[in-house]
Amino acid sequence: MIFESREEAGSLLAEALRDKIHPDDRPIILAIPRGGIPIAYSVSQKLQIPMSIVVVRKLGLPWNEEAGFGAIDSDGETYLDQELVSYAKLDEKTIESIAKKELEELKERERKFLPNGYPELSGREVIVVDDGVATGYTAVASAGFAKKRGAKRVIVAVPVCPKGTAKRFMGYADEFICYHSSSEMSFAVGMFYKDFHQLSDEETLSYIEKAKEAGLWEPR
Repeated sequence: MIFESREEAGSLLAEALRDKIHPDDRPIILAIPRGGIPIAYSVSQKLQIPMSIVVVRKLGLPWNEEAGFGAIDSDGETYLDQELVSYAKLDEKTIESIAKKELEELKERERKFLPNGYPELSGREVIVVDDGVATGYTAVASAGFAKKRGAKRVIVAVPVCPKGTAKRFMGYADEFICYHSSSEMSFAVGMFYKDFHQLSDEETLSYIEKAKEAGLWEPR
């Protein structure tokens, strides 16, 4: 399956989510920027659920930053693929150095995208969305962050993922929803989109403004 764009993927994901949402639990969508923002905007529009974002950062291998061995959340908590950490022989000092650098970038993005801080999540149903998961650790970190903020129930929802991904979220998310799961051996999220351009900060902010204008953005 190939999606035309992230917005189309978000519309399809919204239908998969429609019967999973509990309106009495004051649901809120949290997008993982940047790629998750158009997904969240489409889901928010379709289901008329407020949205915001959750900023997390991938922790990349020293010799290949695109290959993630985990992720870090806003509190500085790391979520690690222990098997990969062991295989790559990453020591604690190396992990701490990478985590410190990514936390600095994370805080900069929070200042840019969430100048007033995060909305209240306590007692709510939180739907974490992204444009897809590969290793899944940024989504794991996002779900873990929402749980720490008191979320009653956390759903991680994405348009595309590798088969067998759901087990990675055990202990972090209450439910994992993937519109299209793939058995491709060399999986990459971008393989499943005709338009998979990298969103700029300006484009990200424009989606936030559109959500505000539509009354869909939830402020702190």
